[in-house]
Amino acid sequence: MKDEAVRGPVYGSDGVVATPHYLASLAGVLMLGEGGSAVDAALAANAVLAVVWPHMCGPGGDLFAQIWSPQEGLVGFNGSGRSGAAMSRDAYREAGLSGVPWRGAMSVTVPGAVDGWMRLHERWGRLDLTRVFGPAVRHARSGFAATPRLCRAIAECETELRTAGATWFFPGARRPTAGDRIIQTDLADTFERLALEGRSLIYGGDLGRRIAGAVAAGGGLLTEDDLAGHAGEWVSALRATYRGVTVCELPPNTQGVTVLEMLNELERTDVSRLGQDSANLIDRLVRSKIRAFRDRDRFVGDPAKVDVPLGRLMDPPDGSDDGKGDTAAPPDGRAAGDTVYLCVADRDGMVVSLIQSIFETFGSGVIPASSGFALHNRGHSFTLESGSPNALEPDKRPRHTLIPGFALRDGRPWLAFGTRGADGQPQTAVQLLVGMLDFGRDAATAVEAPRWVHGMGPAGPGGLVLESRFDRATVGALARRGWHTHVTSAFDDLMGSAQLIEVSQSRGYFIAVADPRGDSVALAA
Repeated sequence: MKDEAVRGPVYGSDGVVATPHYLASLAGVLMLGEGGSAVDAALAANAVLAVVWPHMCGPGGDLFAQIWSPQEGLVGFNGSGRSGAAMSRDAYREAGLSGVPWRGAMSVTVPGAVDGWMRLHERWGRLDLTRVFGPAVRHARSGFAATPRLCRAIAECETELRTAGATWFFPGARRPTAGDRIIQTDLADTFERLALEGRSLIYGGDLGRRIAGAVAAGGGLLTEDDLAGHAGEWVSALRATYRGVTVCELPPNTQGVTVLEMLNELERTDVSRLGQDSANLIDRLVRSKIRAFRDRDRFVGDPAKVDVPLGRLMDPPDGSDDGKGDTAAPPDGRAAGDTVYLCVADRDGMVVSLIQSIFETFGSGVIPASSGFALHNRGHSFTLESGSPNALEPDKRPRHTLIPGFALRDGRPWLAFGTRGADGQPQTAVQLLVGMLDFGRDAATAVEAPRWVHGMGPAGPGGLVLESRFDRATVGALARRGWHTHVTSAFDDLMGSAQLIEVSQSRGYFIAVADPRGDSVALAA
């Protein structure tokens, strides 16, 4: 296979933006052009994504970010919400449940995204929030043309959306087709009020009351007090060195440590000798993934509630354990991952790696009155099994799939990277880094290279899904090694939608790449 990108990278010295939707990328570039910071651009892009990809993200979800500030260095932010004070295992069992439901009000935890937007803006924003949210308000109020991906999501969730009264997704009272205009007046009003009232609108204000009311009406246990008590946290990244590069991931309750565990194990191997895109390489990476995910499921939870042995996770075995017998999908492995990842850099050298999600397609399906957005179903990540680090407790953050990646060279920014894709996120992250650091792929070919994912999708639990651009001989060799393989399309959404910014310190510019597995675009300011 010729190692050549379908799309070329975008180069820019005054800033770049890469997001999974072209209107969001344009909004980010507009903010940079008006003198906004990378954070202003990232928030504008995220808000537009809440409008044009409402099945993936929005004010009803959670947020994580890593920000390189030339003045402060690398700063992490955990914007995930907690369970409510009444959300206990006993309460769910008394309701006749054996687990946290996949949909509905019982799956809703506190949404932390709005708090995250406001705290990031308070620290690094330059433009007024009315300007930052302006593109989102305009697209929501005047409408935008739906893409095929959004139309498929609306069709998939038609029953839930109609039940929730989300008639705006059905222009002319029918399912939309590509190009149909979607108008979201309530969501426009929400963003206008957020720009004026800030975080208090949700955390102690009118919108918070409506969120709590919608959850209560569906039998859920989240209250106004739970919302009012929320605050995101500034955190320091965990770090691992791989091929001379410092890879940074946020600490638990995220699954970012799985990336570092895999890299620390692979660091001991001459991966390049296994062969680019070879069966030997894929077999090696999948077995490393299985070991890391086993450790994740055994140890990772909210560190405020459980002791997470980071030293044990960051110093994995030498890989002699072949991972056999450990191929079952983890409890939260059902979702393909309804998330947005975006990255932005500005002319002053600030770089933002941001990820935001409502978890499932249209989240819980609960839409508070006159809000225009769905609440996430992140509570489904909890288990009711006693003894699990991710067991449901009051005021606890669930283990999170969201991981915004960052990497440094010689203490300076080199790479902001990430993807949607739930349990596929760590797998894609490692494939990107191995492609660039072990096989010398450039940013664009690393993102567009044929990708695989284990434990998700049509191959079922323990199965291995590979894009059709892998050689048949490679797929056959993997099957002979005992992997249950499934070959999918050339560029499959199951593999996520990765975005990436490379910082060329020596040349003084940024290289941005957007994944063709999405409505993605990278733009330069």
